[in-house]
Amino acid sequence: MTLDRLGGLGPAELKEEWARCHGAPAPSVTPDLLRLGIAYRLQEKQQRGLSRESKRLLRQASAITQRDNATAPPPRRLSPGTRLVRDWHGTGHTVTVLVDGFEYDGRSWRSLTAIAKAITGTHRNGPRFFGLTGDAA
Repeated sequence: MTLDRLGGLGPAELKEEWARCHGAPAPSVTPDLLRLGIAYRLQEKQQRGLSRESKRLLRQASAITQRDNATAPPPRRLSPGTRLVRDWHGTGHTVTVLVDGFEYDGRSWRSLTAIAKAITGTHRNGPRFFGLTGDAA
C-alpha cells in the first residue's frame, strides 16, 4: 500500500487495510481518520519509527503523567528563532529564543525569569509569565 492509493479506498477497504497495518480491527471512526492512522503507520514503517528525541519526549511525558496523575503538561522545548510575545500593561514585549539564551530589547539574556523581572519590576516565574507553563500571571 502507498499513500497515493489511500485516497481512493472506500470505508470497507480502509478497515481491511487498517487491520493489515495495525494487526487489530479498525476502530469505529470516520474514513478520514482511518486514512490518517494508516498513513501514519506507513510512514512510521518507512522511516523506521520515531526519532530518539520523540521517543525520549514520550517517555518523559509518560513518566510525568504516571508521577503526577496527568496534572503536569510535558516539558516544552523552545527552538531557536521562536518568538514569545506578552502584553504587559498595554505594552507588547517580544522575546526571541536564541541557541544559548534569549534576546529582548536589543540585549541577550540568560533566562526568561530575568526578562520577566525587567518587564514587571518584580520577581516572576519567566516561563509562566510568557505562558509556557500554567496561567500567565
